[in-house]
Amino acid sequence: MAPDLSGPRASVYLLALLAVVGAGGAAALLRLAGPLLAGQPRLLLAALALSGFCWALPMRYNSAQHNHEAMYYVGVPLAFYSLLLLYVHKRWGHRPVAAFAAAAMLAFVVSAFQMDRRWRPDARLAEVQQAAMAELGAIRETTRGKAVTILDSVNPEREWSEQVAWPRHIWNYYFAENVLTHSPDAEDAAPHADFIVAYDRVESDALLTPGNRHVFLYDSAGADDLLESYRTVYRQVVSAGDPVVRSRFDVHLGDDALAFVKEPCLWKDVRPRPIFVEVARKDPKDLPRWRL
Repeated sequence: MAPDLSGPRASVYLLALLAVVGAGGAAALLRLAGPLLAGQPRLLLAALALSGFCWALPMRYNSAQHNHEAMYYVGVPLAFYSLLLLYVHKRWGHRPVAAFAAAAMLAFVVSAFQMDRRWRPDARLAEVQQAAMAELGAIRETTRGKAVTILDSVNPEREWSEQVAWPRHIWNYYFAENVLTHSPDAEDAAPHADFIVAYDRVESDALLTPGNRHVFLYDSAGADDLLESYRTVYRQVVSAGDPVVRSRFDVHLGDDALAFVKEPCLWKDVRPRPIFVEVARKDPKDLPRWRL
């Protein structure tokens, strides 16, 4: 019987094929390079080249939670360049190897400088991030040991976190001692949490951090005004006109935002299957430096 290559099984077969081909290729390369490895620690070099493939199958679903999975395969190019330099050294001596090392160091310094220029936020955004971190530190002291639900913003202009490349895992750090949930449904979240943390500020008796500017803490027992703000945004979106796309989610196009609407919308509808939207700026100069 032919294997079923549709659905989740396809990724298993493809990853298995990748692991077998990669491991076989690395092993063959090390075997062919045998004359270059005389007196060298072959076992360590082989482990360096093959270690990444030990991650592919047992952790095949891990990419939904962690970025930069390719770094686990860094042993493959390291082993390749090690063998290349061993060959160069054996054929032409140590001078070309020293020249390669100097060129690699120069390339590293230049790339590090370019990455620093690209990803460093400007002074205004850095100030915003520092202020938000201070607010989160105070919220952590108030909520320690309690159940906390994080609500995403319903106002695109409040998503300051995206402007400063705010990592989502920051919540896991600041609320490490809490029972923490992320919910797309504010109606469902409130009854099951002691506190609600949101980007949006809504004047209410439930607002516990009236002096904050970026992150706000609410008592879930009195968060009706916060929930009403979500209901208001929903009504505005669905009453503005027909969606531009009808699919698993209806997509509504506003003046400066896309709204994905589903009724009912459950946690399983958005995780672990995120929604990807690819947007191209007409003029790349309109993008912030760290987005170029």
